[in-house]
Amino acid sequence: MSTRSLSALLICSLLLPQMASAYFPEDVTLPPGPPMQVITEEPLVAAKPPPLPAVEPVAYTWNSDALIKRSTFVAAIVRRLFKPSERCFPKLSESDYSLLARDVEKDASYGIDLCTAMRAGVMRGFTDGNFRPNALVTRAEAAKALAKAFQLATDTTDPSEQWSAHYVKALIDGGALSADADLNGPITRGELSKMLWTTRAMKKAQ
Repeated sequence: MSTRSLSALLICSLLLPQMASAYFPEDVTLPPGPPMQVITEEPLVAAKPPPLPAVEPVAYTWNSDALIKRSTFVAAIVRRLFKPSERCFPKLSESDYSLLARDVEKDASYGIDLCTAMRAGVMRGFTDGNFRPNALVTRAEAAKALAKAFQLATDTTDPSEQWSAHYVKALIDGGALSADADLNGPITRGELSKMLWTTRAMKKAQ
């Protein structure tokens, strides 16, 4: 190989690294890429139930002339004056139908109330063993129930006396019942309300 060729090779070996670094510098900066997109998962939104239909307010109207069934009466009186309990049932004798009504099941809505009233002697069934829950309460029945509940009168010992006379007299004397009231007629809510509050006052005055 000639001296000229060796010189050319030596020059190339010295210049090639510099040329390469000129075209491919080590600190070459790449152009910025597109901004990174952060994907966030939106929370699942549960479907809302349809709104309930609007309900118009209903005003409760007190009707003082309304009549009262025996089942409603016994529940109202017992729940105000006693503490009804299911323990009442075992204390009743199923063979004594003066204490247990044949036409009222124990799971009736007023069954415990009736049982409590019978145990307290406030109300009883009829001689046929039925209570007749849908029958209307008479003034005489209401007078006896409240007079016994507030202990304003006791059972009469006179067999000739009418069953309600003793109790009716006590309420008439105390102003809870009018002397000319129809005792066999059905009592109204207004009359019962007056009778209840008056007998309560009579009890407190004793």
